[in-house]
Amino acid sequence: MPWEKVDIDQWADELGVNINELRQKEQLIEKIVKSRKRFDLTQGQLAEIVGVSQPRIAQIENRTKIGKISFDVLFNILGVLGHDFKITTRKVRDLEYSDA
Repeated sequence: MPWEKVDIDQWADELGVNINELRQKEQLIEKIVKSRKRFDLTQGQLAEIVGVSQPRIAQIENRTKIGKISFDVLFNILGVLGHDFKITTRKVRDLEYSDA
């Protein structure tokens, strides 16, 4: 069976997945992993500081069920690790609306 070229955004839409949300979460998780390692913390130590279990930190770092990881959890962990953050928005496309 030959491979087909797939538009990842279209594929995500068909699956009901918000690809932009996943990309943003991926970036935040990468910052968490780098910061934890920079501070020479184990997952267990970070979990204790944050107030969650070590397996939860492992799930986050391994991107297990990334769609179910909330932004508030990621922001909380980043805050504990000394990160400040600012949320900005920008228009990326016009809204397509049909009054059918």
